[in-house]
Amino acid sequence: MRNKTAIILAAGRGSRLKEMTDDIPKPMIPVADKSIIANLVELLIMEGIDHIVVLTGYMADTLKNHLGGYADQVKLTFIHNEIYDTTNNIYTLWLAKEYLTDGFYLFEADIFCEREIIRRLLNDPRDNVILVDKFNDLMNGTVVIHDTGSEKATQMILKKEQGEGYDYSQSYKTVNFYKIGKGFTQHFFLKALENHIEKNDVNSYYELIIKEAIESGFEFFSLKTNELKWWEIDHQQDLEFAVKLFQKHKGN
Repeated sequence: MRNKTAIILAAGRGSRLKEMTDDIPKPMIPVADKSIIANLVELLIMEGIDHIVVLTGYMADTLKNHLGGYADQVKLTFIHNEIYDTTNNIYTLWLAKEYLTDGFYLFEADIFCEREIIRRLLNDPRDNVILVDKFNDLMNGTVVIHDTGSEKATQMILKKEQGEGYDYSQSYKTVNFYKIGKGFTQHFFLKALENHIEKNDVNSYYELIIKEAIESGFEFFSLKTNELKWWEIDHQQDLEFAVKLFQKHKGN
């Protein structure tokens, strides 16, 4: 039976967007007449998610009020990271540990996408899935290399490990949407998450745990977006690109 819980990481300010996040948190920035996080929440509701856990930080009350109208359509739980400005998302995710035990879907709140992407991820029969797209020059961040036949991930390479001259020809960019299975959560993920926090490693990204798992032999599989539309919004140029992409797509 498909898991019905979605975790949304929405704690960061989005400082690279500068004055755009002075009055609203990054997930509330509008793209094609809808905020990034409202688009995500609506798509999750459409695809049958029962419970959405939103992890907040910067301007938490503003974000909570923004999503309040969805409370009659889905169970909403808000968890606040009070030290969001001195920690990273590995710590933010740890705050939601009680909601991770049976497996979950994980989403970052700076991705604007179309509905079919959510549908394909939620309906993928494999236990542990990384949504990916073929890397191009407009992208940056964590990448995955996978076996061509099985699409089993063989490497996850964090941004800090991609030095000058890194060959991206076989790399796929992580879209920062994941399906995390119950078995993996209970046998590796939760313990690894706890170990990092106990060591005061609160400034890493949660992808580090998935990287460690792949290196330890746990199976993760790539799910390619192919022709489907999505974009990660980190700075003004990303926002401009996303607006044009989804206005054009809406008109087709």
